[in-house]
Amino acid sequence: MLHRNPVGGLVVCDPVGPDYLDDPDREVAVEAGVRLVNVLLRFGVNLEQISADKVCHSCTDVKDAYRISLGILTVDDTRAMAAQLESFALEFEQMREQLCSTTPCHAGPAEGSV
Repeated sequence: MLHRNPVGGLVVCDPVGPDYLDDPDREVAVEAGVRLVNVLLRFGVNLEQISADKVCHSCTDVKDAYRISLGILTVDDTRAMAAQLESFALEFEQMREQLCSTTPCHAGPAEGSV
């Protein structure tokens, strides 16, 4: 921060643009959060309170600049989301079993899975 005596006149500088306030770390975190929300929406799960929160490095040992917070879920909301995801998982397992009964299936995670 520049401090000058008013007698010395104003500081001459180039004006800044919107990119002056850019935060690449936040952009990366938001991108990850958006991806998660979009995938969960396909399964009927909506995390309305998800956010990208700046990490306090003086009060935690987390290395990331931002954390994705999923928000506060009620017990009922949590149960409903879990039930929704479980129903899709069961359906996928049944579809896989049907597919494997007609063609050989490979055990292991699909390419690109987490």
